[in-house]
Amino acid sequence: MTGDTRTRAMSVYAAHFAARGYRGTSLEAVATEVGVRKPTLYHHFPGGKETLHKLVALDFIDRRGRSLQESLAAPGGLAAQLRAVIVGAVADPTGATSSFEQHLFDSLGQLEGDAEKELREAYVSRLLEPVTARLARAVAEGELADRDPALLCNAFLHLARAVDMAPGSPEETAAALVSLFLDGARAA
Repeated sequence: MTGDTRTRAMSVYAAHFAARGYRGTSLEAVATEVGVRKPTLYHHFPGGKETLHKLVALDFIDRRGRSLQESLAAPGGLAAQLRAVIVGAVADPTGATSSFEQHLFDSLGQLEGDAEKELREAYVSRLLEPVTARLARAVAEGELADRDPALLCNAFLHLARAVDMAPGSPEETAAALVSLFLDGARAA
């Protein structure tokens, strides 16, 4: 398996995972689509499906985390930054949608041992903590009502997932979702 085939296996796995989740994704189907035998995947991804999953998930977390940091540093204040978070998630170059991220979160409870721990820590530190920290700053500065920043983060990220389902451009939808979130988060 060349590096290109390894990359293709990761890409095919990501597509199957986004559509079917962890339990619904089989190495046999990935191998068939890539054009290799299943033992070849085991050779290049020791630990099989769990190893392949971990690599794909960490790649996604790294990309999404970089995008998130850029979004949270955008000029224009909290509303502009939150809109950028939503639009940045939609603009993922691999086409990963909120269903991919939801399946990723769900998969954490389906993995075992070190893989579960490593992915959970990466997910929390790179995807949740930066948003929580920004919202904590907004609470401290009086931009938002005195609420638990972790609760605000959870509410915002769940609301942001609606961008995939809404009509209109991602920018229009992001503006509407951020407005809805901030109206509620600012209420005393």
